[in-house]
Amino acid sequence: MTSTESDLKENNEVILTMAAREVEGFNGYQGTGFRISGTAEFLDEGEYFDKVHEKYPFANRALVVDVKDAKQLL
Repeated sequence: MTSTESDLKENNEVILTMAAREVEGFNGYQGTGFRISGTAEFLDEGEYFDKVHEKYPFANRALVVDVKDAKQLL
């Protein structure tokens, strides 16, 4: 994540994709995906970081994304 963190300092706009087989997609298709675009930053303190660190004690930063657009792909 070190290179990603450096990249975000230059340009904080991101596009993320994620998918899950457990969620039904379009037309009864098993599985679906999403494309999320927005701006992102890494936090190492504060409310969001505390929530991540509580669940994942090994985490030393939290990626926070301000979502501008989300689209279901499948």
